Amino acid sequence: MDISDKATEREEQDRAIALANRRPTGPSATGLCLFCDEPLPAAADGQPAPRWCNCDCRNDWERAQS
Repeated sequence: MDISDKATEREEQDRAIALANRRPTGPSATGLCLFCDEPLPAAADGQPAPRWCNCDCRNDWERAQS
């Protein structure tokens, strides 16, 4: 493994750490879809909790907010 391989590996590690530590943006998850109030499944390990049922609810919610 040469120096460029080590640098690439370090960059990937730093990026993964930064993504894991970033704060979520937007509204907080409530356990219900923020648009239609349907119950949502619990968050999977390491994943953020869902806020909408699907992309249609998300898009409709975003339109309603603007």
